[in-house]
Amino acid sequence: MTPDQLSPVARSCWCYALVNSCLPHIRLQSEESGDDLAHWYKLLSKLQAFLTGELQSESNLQRFYEAFCDWRDTQTAGDSLNQRITALCLAATDAAVVLLSDNDCDDARLLPESMRDLYAELADLGGPAAELESYWNELSEEWTEALSAVRQRPVSKSAMHQICDVGVSPFGLED
Repeated sequence: MTPDQLSPVARSCWCYALVNSCLPHIRLQSEESGDDLAHWYKLLSKLQAFLTGELQSESNLQRFYEAFCDWRDTQTAGDSLNQRITALCLAATDAAVVLLSDNDCDDARLLPESMRDLYAELADLGGPAAELESYWNELSEEWTEALSAVRQRPVSKSAMHQICDVGVSPFGLED
């Protein structure tokens, strides 16, 4: 099974897990740019709460999503690898929320391709792309397996913990 074969809620969780695994890059980007990521962090917190059923109000989630979108629209694209990883995480965050109301959202299907592009760039820079891509493939398979039975909210906290318990990002930064 591949991530695009998961239910929309499970794909949302998969996207959330991708963002969560890349939090070290997001924090690094924030430190380097001086950007305040409060809107992003608040949305991620509300998204996790919504997925696990702690937050029932979809309109509350949408309010935080709209604030995130307004903030995201003010961000500028950069040319460093970490900036592109952060941009991937922005897209994954967007897909995670959109999938909850649009079952046909194709954005999540583009994320694995973007990951391959980032690993190709890392290889061009002389980094350990092959090893990290192998690690990423294992993570993605684990997440997909853990989420294969998820069809609706609430997602069990144990499943969320399983997919979010990552000590090293897919690009090699430790949390």
